[in-house]
Amino acid sequence: MNASLQRIRALQALLSKESEQEKPHHTLGELLVFLEPIEFALAGLLFSTPFLQPVPLLGLSTPFGGVLAALGLLQVLGLGQAALPKRIRNRPIETATIKKILMYCEKILLSLEKIPHWNLGSRERILAHPRVLGWHIVFMALMLALPLPIPFSNSIPAWGIVFSCLAMIENNGFFVVFSYAFLVANVFFFGALVYLGIRIVMSEGVRHLFSIEGLGHLSELMKNLF
Repeated sequence: MNASLQRIRALQALLSKESEQEKPHHTLGELLVFLEPIEFALAGLLFSTPFLQPVPLLGLSTPFGGVLAALGLLQVLGLGQAALPKRIRNRPIETATIKKILMYCEKILLSLEKIPHWNLGSRERILAHPRVLGWHIVFMALMLALPLPIPFSNSIPAWGIVFSCLAMIENNGFFVVFSYAFLVANVFFFGALVYLGIRIVMSEGVRHLFSIEGLGHLSELMKNLF
């Protein structure tokens, strides 16, 4: 976890120094420039940590998920952060918000230090290729972006993004395994949502599915399924 923690703490130190200048916000582009050359993995790590809790953050998951999907796609295409649309790069983020995310991210990384280290062999490195893991992030970020008021609908994709990003940064095979495990978990979880949604539509109709009562019914079916 050395590489990840070092960059997180370096950014914390920079923001603490800048706080004397009372800079109220930074743009996403400024943040990505500081995180280079592993800006996408570190940004994915930062922007997914607020969603690790089981309660979904409606209204936040959609824009954050969209940005994470865009970063993952750039990773797949081998492009830098300059390829992001200027509107996204110029999006302001409050410095206080960045500091809170950094503090939470540091706690998560410290807790994950208990995971033992497993050096990757030459064959396993194919599974840990940044472009392969980038596809993981694209898929799970799109799942994160879904505005679903269902427990764990944010946390399951968010944990998958965290481990995919850590698999890019840290040479630890366990993070690669967790990345693929959460990819499967996402397919199963959201596949189950689709299946249950189809059941509700067939029995009650489309309008019922998108009503408060229908979403409550879907949540209850999810509890029974798991």
